[in-house]
Amino acid sequence: MKTICTLFIFLLCIYNSYSQTPYFNYPIDTIVKDTYFNYRSMVKYDNSGFIHIVNTRQYDVQSNTREIFYRTNKSGIFAATQVTNNSVDDNYITFGFDLQGYIHLGWERRDASNNFQLIYASNRNTSNPFGDTVWITTGGLNKATPYMAVGKGDSLVHFVYYTFVTGQDNAYYRRYNFITGQLGPEVLLGPGEAGSENDIETAVDGFNKLHIAYCTNAGTNSAIKYFTNESGTLTEMPSGVTTYVDYPEMTIDNNNVVHIIYRNANDKRIYEIHKSPGGSFSTPFPITAAGLGNPAYWRAIDTDDNGTLYVTFQNSLSSAPKGFFLVYGSGTTYSNPILVFEDSTASYSTRGSSSVAARGNGQVAIAFDPAGSRGGDVVSDIFMKRGFVTSVGIVSSNETVHDFKLYDNYPNPFNPSTKIKFSVASNVKREMSNVKITVFDVIGREITTLVNEQLKPSTYEVEWNASDYPSGVYFYTLTTESFSETKKMILIK
Repeated sequence: MKTICTLFIFLLCIYNSYSQTPYFNYPIDTIVKDTYFNYRSMVKYDNSGFIHIVNTRQYDVQSNTREIFYRTNKSGIFAATQVTNNSVDDNYITFGFDLQGYIHLGWERRDASNNFQLIYASNRNTSNPFGDTVWITTGGLNKATPYMAVGKGDSLVHFVYYTFVTGQDNAYYRRYNFITGQLGPEVLLGPGEAGSENDIETAVDGFNKLHIAYCTNAGTNSAIKYFTNESGTLTEMPSGVTTYVDYPEMTIDNNNVVHIIYRNANDKRIYEIHKSPGGSFSTPFPITAAGLGNPAYWRAIDTDDNGTLYVTFQNSLSSAPKGFFLVYGSGTTYSNPILVFEDSTASYSTRGSSSVAARGNGQVAIAFDPAGSRGGDVVSDIFMKRGFVTSVGIVSSNETVHDFKLYDNYPNPFNPSTKIKFSVASNVKREMSNVKITVFDVIGREITTLVNEQLKPSTYEVEWNASDYPSGVYFYTLTTESFSETKKMILIK
């Protein structure tokens, strides 16, 4: 009996931890589910809103069977292209677009000496898409975790990578002109160590300026090194982050602000730093709270058209809810982790990498790779969720809504926080509705606005923290172009 009660309490605790976690309640698209280990997926939107995905695939645990795949939904469904088929171990695929919309791929492949080298291909040759491969590096030492970015307004692709040997490794940069076929020199950036998916990153901003970020080591003594050619030559600039760096990742928003995230190896929180063109980096800010386990394995982060940053991660430690999660925000305001997926059918035993693409006002596509065993083989499948999040810090429920409605807040009375749920119906003139939720004191003075934006039809929830307000009666009002409703709530301290 004691064992049964203990198990019940344990399961109840797990249920409560998930029931308190917001859920990204959108349908799951199966990108690939077969007898192979499909992993290291990376997802991006193109300028037209189509989705592109790349990944590595291998059979069971046989590394010599690793091949590269590319997928897109431009035809209306996700169609796959097998880029490589050579049984020599191709891995760590990254990609980008040029201004004409062509796809450029970069990855690593074993050479005849069994060392990993960097490979490049594109679909610019429409008669042989991805067939004209170029060796970006040859000979010398093993290369590891390459990353690639495509220039804007020129014909350059930029590669960064580590060497991978016993002892001290180093970080390098090299460029390639895909029109002239000319390779630039290998540029030594400095000491660095590969530790995970992509510990070295590069990106190109809207001014066609190059940015590079990487970590020097793993753990306590690891710093973020940052280089840019904003001044005309590739120069190191201080990042301000000198210790405890794991898994740095970089993206650049539409205002050419550089965003870098990393996991602090000490407190296991994800931090963000950013800089505007010509400026210095901000002070590191934690975008996740403590106690979330061991967030890891993001393959790509992104920003939408409004500059909101989106980050996915997975946690597999039992000390916190397990699963794939999304956080998003800007400045010093970020959402709580939103559960994207956690297997409830025992079909998978572990979690791989994840990535997120963003565009518009909160439109996101999230790819994730759970893994397990099937038919006696180790397998990994790739799934995707697509939907919208809003700047109010919640995710819409994706349920069908026919009427505007303002619900009773809960709890009520409350101290100091309460949640307000509301439904947004279709607007006969357009898809989005102008929605405002305002809080008033007992004499009718407006004291704060919780929501003030255009929202799609759905049901939402927003939280009001009244820590700075005195006890008393308050009113909250939902206002749209064609609807208004007010309800009462009580703050008791």
